Amino acid sequence: MKTFPFFLALLMTCGISFASSLDQYTSVKPLLLQALDDPHATIQGEMIGPMADKFKTTTKSTSPVIATVTTLKQFKQAGCSRLNLHLQQANVLTTDGKLVNFAINIGLNLCKNGNPPAEGMDLGKIAPFIH
Repeated sequence: MKTFPFFLALLMTCGISFASSLDQYTSVKPLLLQALDDPHATIQGEMIGPMADKFKTTTKSTSPVIATVTTLKQFKQAGCSRLNLHLQQANVLTTDGKLVNFAINIGLNLCKNGNPPAEGMDLGKIAPFIH
């Protein structure tokens, strides 16, 4: 049974070194664009800068904030996809004193030009708002 803490420490160390080996980004935009360019890839990076600082201040954890972008659907319109942005951080303290992995998923319909795809939009409903 004394080997269990050793393996747990080893796994935790591997997780930390994995996170630090990721490319670093101050914005999720490059990750989203990479996912639009290669819809079959899983794009991952470590967030740094003001966005990560805000995340860390909110969660009170100093662990890296990891962003992962995957493609959920490709639209007929070229360069447009439904993406999932998954942000996660380890060692977030819960109100009952446990350390957990915190994660949030954000779904985005996005095209390379920064606009949402026209597919599925009822332009008649939004016309009054875009004058």
